[in-house]
Amino acid sequence: MGKLHTSIIQVQAELLNLTYLLAETKPKEDEQQIIPSRALSMAAKCGLALHKKFGGGRNIALAEALAEQKPLTMEDINTMADFFEKFKLDKSEPGWYDPENPSSKWIRWLLMGDESGRQLVVDTKNIIEEGLKDK
Repeated sequence: MGKLHTSIIQVQAELLNLTYLLAETKPKEDEQQIIPSRALSMAAKCGLALHKKFGGGRNIALAEALAEQKPLTMEDINTMADFFEKFKLDKSEPGWYDPENPSSKWIRWLLMGDESGRQLVVDTKNIIEEGLKDK
């Protein structure tokens, strides 16, 4: 558990510095892209490795996009928001932070980017709301 636990702590610490990057897209002048942070990517990669080893659902396209730091659409952000709104976080649950016998909830949490993914959703929604207030 040592190396994986240390990696997760590093991922969560990096959240403080790298929650997301907004970059302008070339095709549409006024539209911005949401790029997953390195911390979010690392969490998703960890989740994908555990998913591959221990199994799970088949719909991992978003997790793969997060792991590869591909630009996210608002649909992706909304999917993540739905997940984090419905997800019951309980880090004391057996299998949390246990790479040898992980809980399915922990794997799903990692696939969505861990705390970095949750913070990206919160920050993006706040930016959108502030932008709508300015109009």
